Amino acid sequence: MIQLDSISKAYGGDQLFESLTWKLPDDAVLGLVGANGAGKSTLFRIICGEEEPDRGRVVIPRHVTVGYLPQEVTEVHTGSVLDVILEGAGELLELEDRLAELEIKLEAADGAESEELSHVYGELQERFRRGGGYSIRGKARQIAAGLGFGDDEVDRPMQEFSGGWRMRALVGRLLLSGPDVLLLDEPTNHLDLESLEWLESYLKNYDGTIVIISHDRYFLNRLADQIAELANNTVRSFVGNYDAYLEQRDELRERLQKEREQQEKEIAQIQEFIDRFRYKASKAPQVQSRIKMLEKIELVEVPPDNTPNISFEFPQPPRVGKRVATLDGVRKAYDDNVVFDGLDFTVFRGDKLALVGPNGAGKSTMLKLLAGAIEPNTGTIELGHRVEVSYFAQHSVDQLDLSRTVLGEMEATASTEAFPRIRSVLGAFNFSEADVEKQISVLSGGEKSRLALAKMLLEPAGLLLLDEPTNHLDITSRQMLEQALQKFEGAFCVVSHDRYFLNEIVEKVAHIEAGEITEYDGDYDYYRWKHAQRVPSDDEGAELAADGAGDDASRQLTKKEIRQRSAEIRKRRDAETRELRKKLDKIESEIATVEERHGEIEAQLAKPETYEDGELTSSLNQEFAEVEGRLEELMLEWEEVGAELEKIERRYLKEEAALKQ
Repeated sequence: MIQLDSISKAYGGDQLFESLTWKLPDDAVLGLVGANGAGKSTLFRIICGEEEPDRGRVVIPRHVTVGYLPQEVTEVHTGSVLDVILEGAGELLELEDRLAELEIKLEAADGAESEELSHVYGELQERFRRGGGYSIRGKARQIAAGLGFGDDEVDRPMQEFSGGWRMRALVGRLLLSGPDVLLLDEPTNHLDLESLEWLESYLKNYDGTIVIISHDRYFLNRLADQIAELANNTVRSFVGNYDAYLEQRDELRERLQKEREQQEKEIAQIQEFIDRFRYKASKAPQVQSRIKMLEKIELVEVPPDNTPNISFEFPQPPRVGKRVATLDGVRKAYDDNVVFDGLDFTVFRGDKLALVGPNGAGKSTMLKLLAGAIEPNTGTIELGHRVEVSYFAQHSVDQLDLSRTVLGEMEATASTEAFPRIRSVLGAFNFSEADVEKQISVLSGGEKSRLALAKMLLEPAGLLLLDEPTNHLDITSRQMLEQALQKFEGAFCVVSHDRYFLNEIVEKVAHIEAGEITEYDGDYDYYRWKHAQRVPSDDEGAELAADGAGDDASRQLTKKEIRQRSAEIRKRRDAETRELRKKLDKIESEIATVEERHGEIEAQLAKPETYEDGELTSSLNQEFAEVEGRLEELMLEWEEVGAELEKIERRYLKEEAALKQ
């Protein structure tokens, strides 16, 4: 596979690598980790050829293809989302164009020319078929859906979408291209939870080598089977996921530290002998022998512990009442898009709450309502007695004064009590002594975001509202934020796609969907487990449940009642699945017809005499391509309808099983 052979790279006086050698493993999912500035992203750019090493070489076998997803992309696209994703199938689309050109030529050709063109057409068509050309557009749409694009969005121009959504389309383009080696630099930054879990599933079944740079520990734990640590000009490999790496790394450092201490003890003893007998002629041979021994000793290198010894805590808020914030009958709509209608919701004292749900369900809208950043159309929002609110969102960077330094911005807004904490808070968010003197106008977007978050943490508040607070934090900074939130005595509501972070800090999860909120007492993993077990009900199911709710609460159903309700459940199931079953039967019938025609054309094209008639050959080849394409479309449609049918039936089976418990 790919080999890095003694590569060196420096920027100005900063030497990132010096004679670094590394071989990427075959068919592995590898997490590449290391401190900020260690050169992980630079290594990716060197591997894919975007940058050249100062010395050394990168060896990539000719047959190996490499795909690279950078953290940020400045490409300008005029096409639709689907057009951009389909760029990943460039070779197949070129084949498709060539086949179309040949079809036109075949119509006008005859004799020997027709036979030659038919032969070329057949070879190209087989390449197109083997490459999945007939189903490539369907696959592109499936990838787009997995990444969160709706059916009505994939044909919209890319320019209508935000930077985060454009990055999703570029992820889709890379996945569709299917390279042998995937280099993914922070691929989870622009994904919501549902898209993230879809991407995990896709990558688990990916045929090839994947190398991931990510601050998302949950993502690395679920995917990686190896971790490569870039530190001190070496790449050291560990077997297992991120948690296994941490354990092995600490054990290795402890073992190497003991070996180093033993070495230093032996060196001291040898040096003592040399110093003691250096000037005694009778001991000269032994002294010279020990001097040579010292020269030959190679000291064990102990990897440094790069974990910053910095921590911070939120200033604790004043004691507040039981109800921190109350939403009563709240309606919020953006034009025709109704997010909430008649919503009642309460945040209680001490709540450690995550807001989750599909993209566009209203998670960020909920935070804005609680923060007072937007007003409800109707209904009321009341904060409890003495409750102050601190709100962090990505737009918080707009409130920074670009003319100030990092330290000056913190000092300008901090109270007298908060002044002693300023530098420790900045250090916790990776601002060095030199960084704090930088003017805000020269900071990157990520640095500005970190500064806005650090600024928010200086003053006490009874309710913290955090919208994607970990987006620009490395793993160490995330851990410190986790620890601070764990110790925080007030209430907080957080929206985040970092599942590890949520598991560490929350004790309650509120799932927002279709304008309604369902609460789960527990961490994120508990929510996932419990939410997956839910039995969704339609209006009929709700009515049925309501009819016997009072009785069921106090007694078990009789066998007769179970039979009656089971029959009602099956009746509702049959009604809901009737159209899907008809559709499935229709698809299966068409598949049989198309397969039959496919076989007939294949048999005709196998006859030598067919090629004596150029017009017939052209017509058959064109029809064969159309039939293959239709067959691929039908199979995809059959799978989708079958999956939907199975999902509905599984839901009713659970509902029926619940009656007997």
